[in-house]
Amino acid sequence: MHKSIAHELTKEEASDIERNQLMRYQKRLHYRRLMRQIANINRSTLIGLSFAFLILLGTLLLSLPISHVNGQWANPLDAFFTATSASCVTGLAVWDTGKELSLFGQIVLILLIQLGGIGLMTISTLFNFGLHRRMNIRQRLLVQESLNQDDPGEVMHIAMTVFKYTLWMEFCFGSLIALYFYFSMNMGYQGIYWGYWHAISAFCNAGFDLIGNFQSFTGFQGDVVLNICFIMLIVIGGLGFTVIEDLLRKRCWKRLTLHSKIVLVVNAILWVMGTLLIWALEHHNAATLGALSTGQQCLASLFQSVSLRTAGFNTIDLASLNNATLFFMMGMMFIGASPTSTGGGVKTTTFAVLLASTLALLRDKKDVVLFKRRIESSVINKSLAIFLLAISWVTMAVFLLLVLDDKNHPFQFILFEVFSAMGTVGMGIGITPEWNSWCKLVLIMTMYIGRIGILTFGMSFFNKKVDKLRYPTENVMIG
Repeated sequence: MHKSIAHELTKEEASDIERNQLMRYQKRLHYRRLMRQIANINRSTLIGLSFAFLILLGTLLLSLPISHVNGQWANPLDAFFTATSASCVTGLAVWDTGKELSLFGQIVLILLIQLGGIGLMTISTLFNFGLHRRMNIRQRLLVQESLNQDDPGEVMHIAMTVFKYTLWMEFCFGSLIALYFYFSMNMGYQGIYWGYWHAISAFCNAGFDLIGNFQSFTGFQGDVVLNICFIMLIVIGGLGFTVIEDLLRKRCWKRLTLHSKIVLVVNAILWVMGTLLIWALEHHNAATLGALSTGQQCLASLFQSVSLRTAGFNTIDLASLNNATLFFMMGMMFIGASPTSTGGGVKTTTFAVLLASTLALLRDKKDVVLFKRRIESSVINKSLAIFLLAISWVTMAVFLLLVLDDKNHPFQFILFEVFSAMGTVGMGIGITPEWNSWCKLVLIMTMYIGRIGILTFGMSFFNKKVDKLRYPTENVMIG
């Protein structure tokens, strides 16, 4: 009897072991299937998901009582809005950053700005490099797309360049600003903290500040040192890391790549044109430039011209600007910064290619040529798609805000807010904290799309397929 019981127990134990082995095998199969599904997600979707993860993590941290001076839980939607604005390096704010956020909250905010400016894909590449892990071709292609590069073999080099130049510029200019705050402003150790904090915000073109009362740098209109430091940070951050490296390596205009030449020329034209137009439109306006000396007017106009396409800092009262100035600024914000930079917008190269394409069409030229180099039709088509998609989203966002706005804000203010969000500029006229929940969600989505890129966002919904058929052509009358 005892033997039979022992024999039965042994059978039960054997069946349990087999059952456990089967469950473990099924779990492994499920994990492999899940990994296969993730691997099949297109690269544009993964880039969008990386920013979504960063935003959700920032929302959680900024909602905590420790992140706020009053020690209370924050409104989740306001935390979501702020985390999106920081991760997408925009700068639109519903909180007075300098007064409402505690030291912990301010550090969380600046880390979101830093990670959002560099990009999680770049961080992951450097992490793999630090652990001596080799990247497979899919990982290289993913980082290549996030950095907007053509050669996947250069991914590690570009990632190292981005990281190196970011830390170097932030440290150098942060040290200058910190010393200036410490000695000239008599701010003590707070000045050192402010110096490095604002240097990161400026280089990443985020536009957040700790001044308080949503005043940005309006109290520093005539401060040459701060203005020049911030202008340099914004310019270098907005040019793009590939252009910076190209300049440092070749140091000769003729040897520069076509991309670098386009970026430098277009940026220079926009800076000069912006400075002259802002001064011409506002130098008689007592509420903006009229009360300043000629030198201060020029400095404020230059600062605003550099900042309005990427950073979002301001030294003049934006709410007092003429409608013509606001309209001009919207156009500059829509163009935005340059590829592989920390700024947003449709990018300067897109604007240049479309302008050159239009001029070639008007001249009845077959090829689009810039600096004695022919632009491929695929680049022109991509630029046109970016422009049309961006205009379409801006139009839809403005329409939704007009429908959902329960405070009837002026139309030009609503339009300005949407262009600011789409270009990840973050210049606010003072109405951002007044939006209701639905309007904030529209702006959150606009900031998100502006940061990851409207084309990347659109392509995330489609899998790339190779066309196996080519249909016959037929003429269509247009124009």
